[in-house]
Amino acid sequence: MKRIIYSLLALTLFLTGAMATQGAEKYEQYLNSIKTLSGDFSQTNSRGQSAQGKIQISRPGRMRLSYAPPSSLLIVADGTWLVTKDIQADEVNYVSLENTPAAFILRPHVQFSGDVIITSIVPKDNNTTEISLIRAEDPEAGYITLIFQDNPISLKGWRVTDAQGETRVVLSNVQPNVHLPQGLFQIERPNLIQRIF
Repeated sequence: MKRIIYSLLALTLFLTGAMATQGAEKYEQYLNSIKTLSGDFSQTNSRGQSAQGKIQISRPGRMRLSYAPPSSLLIVADGTWLVTKDIQADEVNYVSLENTPAAFILRPHVQFSGDVIITSIVPKDNNTTEISLIRAEDPEAGYITLIFQDNPISLKGWRVTDAQGETRVVLSNVQPNVHLPQGLFQIERPNLIQRIF
């Protein structure tokens, strides 16, 4: 019975996603037009904790989040791994990039279909549109909501909702397609013991 319910849920999400994708092409095109991006971010989670810092993206696959003090976090994606480093505690965690929400916008070709399903496209009164996405193969793992400004289209931030709660990221002072040194995204590769899949 459980299997039937999950199958019906998956079919419903697929059909909803297929209809929603028709209104998402312009946002896909915008994300695919971005090769690099640099700006500031502010982040809050469901526990009320907040942080700020600098974000740099180089598609495909590369991202760097440099947190401002008092946070000592550094997050770097190198195309294969998403690495979270606590500089002060000298602790490093490695996660396969493809298993993270960041993969949705860091892929060589962003497409809101296939292994990704759109659960909703919601236009807001403040000239923004929110697009919520889940993984087709694991819809219960959580979802990401991308927040776009309209006219002209730009990425304003995102929300990640999973078992740990909700994390909101707001972007500001964004500059697309600027030169970024590739050294920003170089990290020490994990050994077999450190790898987390």
